[in-house]
Order: sequence, then structure tokens, then C-alpha cells
Amino acid sequence: MKLYLIRHAESEANAASDLDNPTYYYDARITQRGVDQAKKLNNRIKNLKFDNYFCSPLTRTLETFSIVFPSNKPVIEPLIREHLYHSCDVGRQPKKLKKEFNEFDFNNLNDFWWNNNKPINEKKIIQESHNDIKMRLRSFLLSIKNLNLQKIVLVSHGTFLSQITEYMLDNCEVYDCEYNEVYKKFF
Repeated sequence: MKLYLIRHAESEANAASDLDNPTYYYDARITQRGVDQAKKLNNRIKNLKFDNYFCSPLTRTLETFSIVFPSNKPVIEPLIREHLYHSCDVGRQPKKLKKEFNEFDFNNLNDFWWNNNKPINEKKIIQESHNDIKMRLRSFLLSIKNLNLQKIVLVSHGTFLSQITEYMLDNCEVYDCEYNEVYKKFF
């Protein structure tokens, strides 16, 4: 099984010069440059066929997915969300996402999914450790292990995907790899 890892298009937080300044970018959206990046990626891969699509529930990945794969519906998967470290990594409740992205199915998404389904102040940032994101990646790999598919797309995030790639992907960069090789690395 081949995995196609795609980092989201440029977001407001990516364009910010300092994420630790007093400006907060809760669940950051993509910029106009990000829209252009996603359109270019769509043109590059529009003739490729994939068996299944997984997308993080953060807005920047949902927006990217909508542009890159406009005729497809992803599995919304909170396990592949970004490392919760800054305000841009704090998500929104499924009912709010559904209003904006009504073509997607958020039924398997729990409230407070960005905080492991534990209720908190929605603007509070409880940072994850690197072990936390490693455990999420392992859980995701196990969840797809027995899928009988050839090509799977993940639209996710730089820090999360860097566990596999061992470097930070550029916005809208595609990295392909074999599932079995990734699995061996983490188990």
C-alpha cells in the first residue's frame, strides 16, 4: 500500500513571522498564496487515482483538501492532526466545521477532538509532547493496516508528517512512501 502524504497549503500561521506574539491564529485558515498552492497541486495530480483519502479536521487541511480534491470526500481523522503546540493547532467543534464544510462527514468527530475529546476552554492551549504525536501516528497506522487498498492520501501537517518524512514538508508538497516501510519504522 502506498501512502501519499500532503502537507496543507500555506496558512495564516505559516505566513506569520512570530507565532508567539500576542496575535492568535486559532484554527488558522489558508492564505491566498495557499489557495494558489492548492490549485497548482490540483493541476499536478488531478489525473492520479486514489483508493481512499484521510484529512485532518483542522480548517487549513479541510480547505486544502477541498481545492486539491474537489470531487472526493475524505475520512475526517483527528489522529492525523497537527502537534498541539500553538493557537493554530486548536480546532473547532464538529457542528461549527459542518456549517462551513457541509459536504464532509464529521459524524466520527467528537467534541474537543483536538484535546483528545476532553472538555476544556476552547481557546486553551494544552501542548502535546512529541511522544503524544508519535502515539497518534502509531494508532493511525494500526487503524489502516488491514485496508486492502493500493493508494491512500493523507492531507495533514508539517510536524505530524515529519515523523515519517524526517524533514518538514513544504506547503502542498507531496511525499510518497510504502506503508510497510513506515510501519517497520514505528513498530
